Amino acid sequence: MNSSIKNSLMLMISLFFFSSCASVDLKKEKEELKVVGSLIAHRYQLKNGLKLIVVEDHSSPTFAYYTWFNVGSRHEKKGKTGLAHLFEHMMFKGTKNHETGYFDLTLKKAGVEGLNAFTSHDYTAYIQQLPAGNLDLIAQLEADRMQNLVVDQLAFKTETEVVQNERRMRNENSPDGTLQQVLFEKAFRKHSYHWPVIGYQKDLDSMNAPDAMAFYQNFYQPSRATIVVVGDVDADDVLRSVDKYYGKISSKEVVIPEIKKEPLQKKVRRSTRKLNIQVEKLTIAYKVPSVSDIQTSATLEVLQALLSDGKASRLMRALVDTGVSSSIGTGSYQGANPTLFVIHTDLQKGKRYSQAESIILKELKKLQKRKVGKAELQRAKNLVQFQFYNRLRSNSEIAHFLGQYETSIGKFEKGIEIYNSVKNVTEKDIQKIVKKYFNPNQRTVVAGVKK
Repeated sequence: MNSSIKNSLMLMISLFFFSSCASVDLKKEKEELKVVGSLIAHRYQLKNGLKLIVVEDHSSPTFAYYTWFNVGSRHEKKGKTGLAHLFEHMMFKGTKNHETGYFDLTLKKAGVEGLNAFTSHDYTAYIQQLPAGNLDLIAQLEADRMQNLVVDQLAFKTETEVVQNERRMRNENSPDGTLQQVLFEKAFRKHSYHWPVIGYQKDLDSMNAPDAMAFYQNFYQPSRATIVVVGDVDADDVLRSVDKYYGKISSKEVVIPEIKKEPLQKKVRRSTRKLNIQVEKLTIAYKVPSVSDIQTSATLEVLQALLSDGKASRLMRALVDTGVSSSIGTGSYQGANPTLFVIHTDLQKGKRYSQAESIILKELKKLQKRKVGKAELQRAKNLVQFQFYNRLRSNSEIAHFLGQYETSIGKFEKGIEIYNSVKNVTEKDIQKIVKKYFNPNQRTVVAGVKK
């Protein structure tokens, strides 16, 4: 679940010709978009389609280097689930130029921090934070594995076993992981959000190295990549370095499997699972638009704060303060396609999930029938905006925010617009959204009970 991401920025989108970078087109148009603060984001696009976003911040002699690929589990086919996440693991193996381990060892010698990667339904990202002065090093290494990865059966088998163990830990042996998988399976019957990001065991068992290579050659194209560099760098130097190492990589046509539209849900869907737990768990989900719907996304951010942020929130008072639940959390998955707004609670010992469900439905009905008071609404909006600015305090967090929105909805400015729109959310907006999307007959309910 993508939580609200925070900080201050002033953004200028700058596309122009750099004399030593033959693959960068001349662009005379320049737009400045002031948000807050003094940071500027420069956006470039190479001829092969690769996008680059650079934010200079010289307050610390470090920088974050994120590589985002526009591919996630929703781009997989039935029978090949988990391939996007599995391939994330494969990207740390050897290339035609360097043996397995060289990538990690070289970066560790350079002082890397936060060397990691992650896969979601919608995208895959690779992360590094490095001391200033290592720009050429990381650009060269990342460009190498974008085009020269060795995908053989031995490496594939090794990483498949790692992922299978990860699946057992995160899904099969985790009550929350199990319930999340069941939730998406119940909520989505046609759309590829149906299957878990980590994939199904039977698919992991049946796939092979050629499957991974075909995935790599299809999706890991410059035209589906965005590099975000934030920190103690010079934008011109970053452009020069990126064009030097990535500019000659050709982009091929990408074949995207059909992503089926999810039909309207017309009745409640339920599943109850017996789990190795001491207290019952409940998750209720409603389908909401994709994050590209800016006004709805802004309103859902405020709704989330109204429902579960802080001791004064409605579900905190209705569930936790009354002793029914021990915790409550809500939020939207912010999908590139229509996705879920989720309400999850862990019950107190001896309490039943049905009691919590009734209370949640009652609170949502109140929001449908009566407008939120101005003071309560303002408290929620203040919380959302504070969290937004507060969390974007590091190079890594800024790079994450920019890359996430650039990849999922095409322009990072739209992500900023969501949080700027929060201040304009009205009582009527909240009421309208709850009436439109929180129809009790269109909810998906998943519960965990003690064995």
